[in-house]
Amino acid sequence: MENIEALTVDGYIFATPEDAEIAKNEIRKIEYIESHTDMSNLAIVKGIYEKALAERFFQTPIGFEYLRDLQKILSSGGVKDELIKPIPLYTTFKRIDLKHSETAKKRVTRAEKKEMSLKMKYRNAVLVAVILGVLCLAMLLITFHGTTPNALNYKSAILNQYAEWEQELKEREAAVREKERELNIGN
Repeated sequence: MENIEALTVDGYIFATPEDAEIAKNEIRKIEYIESHTDMSNLAIVKGIYEKALAERFFQTPIGFEYLRDLQKILSSGGVKDELIKPIPLYTTFKRIDLKHSETAKKRVTRAEKKEMSLKMKYRNAVLVAVILGVLCLAMLLITFHGTTPNALNYKSAILNQYAEWEQELKEREAAVREKERELNIGN
């Protein structure tokens, strides 16, 4: 366990060194406010009190204690209690059974919705990846087995085409020579 003296500030034992440091800073704030403020002027005290509440200057029991003292100064100075804002506490003190709590159920349903959303996104991403893979495979099959010239078979396709033309030309020349012989043209 942490050194208790390091965690103790102004009669309070804090759970962490960070909390103890926050409390020490709040003591410095309180000392600064009191040294630079006319605490007999209720308008100034009320302004400091309301600004401290609005900007959440204080987070520890030390700060809350000081806010309570400011409330007492305002109340004893004649300010009506209805005009003094209550001190908001941003923590809970009752242990809540999370299984039966409505807010916990809402949190769980939000988490479940988020999880379902992530599952849907994952499923969609996998589906898109599979479709793209199938398309790539189809393109490769078309490329290898296609009849049109492409980057892989252009040389052989062009050579085959020239060979066909040459063969066709030779056949035509032979046919022309045959006709010439029949007609006795040329020799």
